[in-house]
Formats: sequence, C-alpha cells, structure tokens
Amino acid sequence: MPGLIPFLPSLQLPAYVCRNCGFWQRHFARPSDCPLCQDARHVLPPHGWSFYNLEEAKQAFPLHWEEMLPGLWRFWNDPVDGIGSHSYLIQNNSGNLIFEGATVYSSAALEFIDTLGGVHFAAASHPHTYGALWQLQDHFEAKIALHPADLAWTSALRVTHPFDQELLLSPQLRLLHAGVHFAGQAFLHDAYHGVLFCGDALKFDLDRQSACRAVGISAHKSFVRGVPLTPGEAKSYREVFRRLPFEKTYSPFEQAHNVNSLLVDRFLARVIAEYPQPEFVGIDSLDVTPLPR
Repeated sequence: MPGLIPFLPSLQLPAYVCRNCGFWQRHFARPSDCPLCQDARHVLPPHGWSFYNLEEAKQAFPLHWEEMLPGLWRFWNDPVDGIGSHSYLIQNNSGNLIFEGATVYSSAALEFIDTLGGVHFAAASHPHTYGALWQLQDHFEAKIALHPADLAWTSALRVTHPFDQELLLSPQLRLLHAGVHFAGQAFLHDAYHGVLFCGDALKFDLDRQSACRAVGISAHKSFVRGVPLTPGEAKSYREVFRRLPFEKTYSPFEQAHNVNSLLVDRFLARVIAEYPQPEFVGIDSLDVTPLPR
C-alpha cells in the first residue's frame, strides 16, 4: 500500500469560495461549479459561477468582531457575498471553541484570536455555515468536530472529531445532533452563557431599535426556498430543545437575548398544532406561562 504520502498534495490544494453561497472547495483550479448551490436547500447563481481565492476573499469581505457577552465573541463579514454566516468564539479554560464559520477570516482577525488563546475546537451546525473553518484548522491546528452524516460536504477541511449523538467539549459546552435541516445538523449548548446556538433550525426577525431583541420567530426546511418543516420534523426539533435549559438563542445570523427554552417550546408546539409554515410568528403572541407540573 502506498500510504498517505502520495495523497498529501491533494489535501493541500488551494481553496476557492463560491460567491453565491460562501462554500469553500479545495481544487487544482477555479472550480466550474458549486455543489452546495445545486443542493435543493439553496439556489443557483442567476448569472453563472464566480469564485474567489483566499486573498481575493479577504480583500472583498472585510471581517468585524465584537464581544457579545463576557468571553463570547461574534465575527462577521460585511459586506459579503453568499450566505455570510456569523462565527462565534467562546473562551474556555479547556480550550477556545469557534462555532459556525465566517466566510473568510482576515489576517488581523487571526492575530486577534491568537491574543484570546487561539482555537482548540471548531465546529458548525451544518454545511451552509462551515465558512472558512479550514482556515482555523490550518492556522491554529484546530480540532474539527462535525457529525459524520455531513461528511460529503467537508472536502475543504479534515474532520478530526466526528461524533454520534453528543460531544462534550468541556463541562459547559456540548454539541448535540439534531438533524432535519441537514442529516448531520448540530446544536451547541453553552451552559455558562445560557445560550443555545440553533443553526438554521430557527430564524428571528429582530427589533430594528434593539439589536438583540427578537419580535418574530420562524422555522423552516429551506429559508431561501420557503420550504416548511413537516410536523414530524418540528417534533424532532422540539425533543432536542426540551432537553436544554437556555435563556438566549443565537442563529448563524441573529442573536436573540429574549428567546429562551420556554418560548421556543411554545413556538414549536404552535407550529405542530397548526401545521408548519415558514412565516414569522410574533413573539408577543406566544403564551410563555409555565405549565403546571
């Protein structure tokens, strides 16, 4: 057997990002198409394919960051093409974790993350939010924790910590398999900050006057295409959410400090009872009175 050595050059091919969705591929030349755009949960570029290499993406998509809560940082590109997910760094005594990938990390951001203690683990909820996790692996030698059901989407990086139903990253940080949106979709529960990182399971309409206050909440199979969940899929989400106490909910795009575990449970109960639809439900219309035990 030839061993690993003949294949190492293929693992080190340059990476290119799709400007329609933000998905990275390693390729010997600019790719001819993007598999994630061709998946039924997204859409094709209306004017054809266009890709950036790493340096082009850094120039086109400036990265910004801020501390949302003590020891919890948000990174995001603006302006940005494609999906443009936000990336969250959680400082932890067991080693820092980044959950969800930004489209691209600037050199300045990588230097700043170094001052915070680097990145020990990196993970994401699903392929739409992998972003440039491969940069974190290359720069920090971060361990990549993803569910193996989505392994087909990971050609730009190496999955070093696949997990089954749960992966405890520290006493306060736990990855949980959720499925539904993608077969391997995962949530991150941050018990220290009381935050549930829900991936694309939920989406929030935020108050224009208060950046972290949601006024509407929705759930969907494909937000871009407006595909609702089935009742069974909504029940699957509810079963996972009910295992977790949380006071705040972060999607890859919104941070809702007024959406807790009780409110999410009431929302999903309504979705199941009324048959799922992807439209926003007003937060104020949900009864969050605790049920009698």
